[in-house]
Amino acid sequence: MYRRIALALSATLLAAAAGAATLPSNLMLPEPERAARGYVESWIFAIDLEGEELTGMNPCRQILADHGFAPTLSRTASSAIPTLHFKISGQKEYAQASSEADDVLAAVQQAKCKAVLSWTVTSKPARR
Repeated sequence: MYRRIALALSATLLAAAAGAATLPSNLMLPEPERAARGYVESWIFAIDLEGEELTGMNPCRQILADHGFAPTLSRTASSAIPTLHFKISGQKEYAQASSEADDVLAAVQQAKCKAVLSWTVTSKPARR
């Protein structure tokens, strides 16, 4: 939990400092102090899309599938969004920082699917 908050804060600080959008690969870089102590971690990059028109989301769903994100589709409603809508979620694990994550995010953004896009990078202890 603490690590996830730190990653989100890092993303905010990096974006503010650079004046540009943070890329997933920027968050996948190992922290030098932890790496020096022999701590190894892998990264999970997740993309979520939510929208009311499933057909408008299909191009993004295909992009995720083509890149090995195994997208899942769900119909949902919540107190925040009480109308029925669709959610496509996909994730992929990376052993180290990868520009592929940046490329997938760019492809989904350029597809301009009729959906709200959100993404996260979380760390997980790697097996040695």
